[in-house]
Amino acid sequence: MMGDLMGLKRLNVVMANVVVRSAQSLTLAEKRILIAGIAKKKKKNEMVTLSAQEYAETYDVSLNTAYSQLKTAVENIFERYMQFQVSDGKTEGVSRIRWIDGYKYFDEEGYVRFGFGNQIFPYLFELNQGFFTKYQLKQAAALRSVHSWRLLELFEQMREEKNGQKAKDGWLHIPLEEFWHAMEATESYKSNFGLLRKWVIEPAVAELTEKDNWLIEWEGIKRGRKVVAIKFKFERSPQGHLFK
Repeated sequence: MMGDLMGLKRLNVVMANVVVRSAQSLTLAEKRILIAGIAKKKKKNEMVTLSAQEYAETYDVSLNTAYSQLKTAVENIFERYMQFQVSDGKTEGVSRIRWIDGYKYFDEEGYVRFGFGNQIFPYLFELNQGFFTKYQLKQAAALRSVHSWRLLELFEQMREEKNGQKAKDGWLHIPLEEFWHAMEATESYKSNFGLLRKWVIEPAVAELTEKDNWLIEWEGIKRGRKVVAIKFKFERSPQGHLFK
């Protein structure tokens, strides 16, 4: 059984780039469940099963915590949606798509079963080359912050892949408003870049450095005295060498 559980960590998470840049409205436990479901999902839109034991082993939590988080989080996911900007060439609007369209929780057996909605399914499984982001679940399994996980996804979107191999390094230049949107920053963080830096950027950079071997440099790009974008330079290095 342990081999199967470790296999879950080795599975790839693949999603359209628009999902990576969207506001996802997920807590850490909710994101853990959804991402595990995406990793386990096949090309057919069928129900996905996730056990408390799989959850506990994958995310390194106790079995009791896994039972509790599965039950509460899957109920909340039923009301969650991703949100992103859309345009018809003339006007812009907002698109909201629910993540799942149904779920079942089996308390005594200790597992949940859920199905992705028909509208979200193409963004997760019917993907065109060059317009999706891919990473292994094990890269995010140890993370304890949604902000760290979102930054990981933004980095992975920007790492080029050639002949099935991803480049070790890359860079991300993102307008501040897009970063707010992806991180779902509070209004106080939007009006005060110092708070955004202290409570979102720096903790996320520190956690990715510690737990997934990222080497990261970043800076705020200013227009006048106002920060209008953020530039990240990053490298994933198991050896942990500093930039030269």
